[in-house]
Amino acid sequence: MATKIFTGEMPELLESILNNLSNEIHSLYSCAFVNRYWCKMSIPILWQDPFALEQRDPSFIYQYFSVLCEDEKLRLKNFGIDIEISKPLFDYAKFLKVLRLNNLEFKVKKWTDIKHLELDNSSKIHIINLLIKLFAESGATLHKLDLHFINYEINLEIFYSLEQNEIFFSQLRNLYLNTASRLNTECTATLLRTLAKNTSKIRFLQLGRTNFGHVPQLFYIDSLKCMIKSQEQIKQVILYGLDSTHFHSIIKALKSQKNSLQEVKIENCDYNAKPEVLKIFENLETLHIRVFYRPHLLKIVNCKVRNLNLEVADSEIDGSIMVHILENSGTFLQQLTLNSKNNILNENLLIETLKSFCPNIKYLNISGIGFSKQFITLIETLQKLQFLKLWVYDDNYDDDEELTMLVTQFAKVLPLTLQYLDLKENTWLKKYLFIFLKHCKVHLKTLLIDDVYNEERP
Repeated sequence: MATKIFTGEMPELLESILNNLSNEIHSLYSCAFVNRYWCKMSIPILWQDPFALEQRDPSFIYQYFSVLCEDEKLRLKNFGIDIEISKPLFDYAKFLKVLRLNNLEFKVKKWTDIKHLELDNSSKIHIINLLIKLFAESGATLHKLDLHFINYEINLEIFYSLEQNEIFFSQLRNLYLNTASRLNTECTATLLRTLAKNTSKIRFLQLGRTNFGHVPQLFYIDSLKCMIKSQEQIKQVILYGLDSTHFHSIIKALKSQKNSLQEVKIENCDYNAKPEVLKIFENLETLHIRVFYRPHLLKIVNCKVRNLNLEVADSEIDGSIMVHILENSGTFLQQLTLNSKNNILNENLLIETLKSFCPNIKYLNISGIGFSKQFITLIETLQKLQFLKLWVYDDNYDDDEELTMLVTQFAKVLPLTLQYLDLKENTWLKKYLFIFLKHCKVHLKTLLIDDVYNEERP
């Protein structure tokens, strides 16, 4: 078999092996020198996502410029960039599969710094635009496009070039868009129109806003809705930081994907205007909801999915707000994160609700809850629990006997399914750690605890 791999008689197997080395740039380079056949297989993989690898010297950018027309070479020469290399063995631009524009910007600026080119920002942006145009016109077919963090303007003519070169987006699978990117409305509309026209294979879509001080510009709503509806099978969607206008428009467009959509993650979006808006997600396999400092939004969640993952962060979580969604989620709830900087209010109500309605939790990450008999009873009822991370407060610091009893009971009731236990934030537990270890019968794969070297054994 080894001989067949070396001689090229098993190309599928060799391709699989080389793809598994896609993040091992030095190993791939070594493979390229084995023989002509291995070189032919390795080089395209090396150039699929060249801007992502931090360890890769940005001087590879120079190779792209060798295929430029004379006018472009002359303009680069005015920047102090001389293109004096012979035509390369491969058309490297054609191998591009992943384009993250923030990585492209970083590599170009790093390359100009290494070359000691004293270029102003507009000259660097010209080089970036030139590369994007080169990729579009090379015959490359993207699989992933990331427009997340764009700190520069892309020339409108570049978008027209993208529109004309239909093959560039024809195999696009993953798309990342950000409302805070510096794209004007005309550029945005052209891009979304091009995507709607030239691709129908997007499977993963991430839409969001990272810069909350920036006026959203990216989402030209009608074009965005058209692009979403033009896709055949979107399976995963992440929405974050969106205002109610963008959120509701996107949700309506996603109705066209209800037969294929499997997983949705909503992070800190404003969807409190219409309680029924999330009902379209009832057939999902997994729904993630992540809320920061606005737990009241959970009150309107009224849908059932196979796996519901909730993550709530607030300075002070009120357990009563969680009751409705926990009761409605019931046995569907598998992951729950409650991150309260202070003590959780109405925690007994929260605990009783979890005990009564949510027995199938596998992942529990909770902070700001009391270390009490009620809480320990809750842990005992979660017989499918696999991951547990706790930061608990204790009102019984002066009652050593009471704490010893609680720690002992806690250790004894841990579910046998538990694999990961993180207690390192509970400094008060140091004194009782040996008691815990003595009574814990669970075969944990991971146990995280605080430093105990200087503590006296009880």
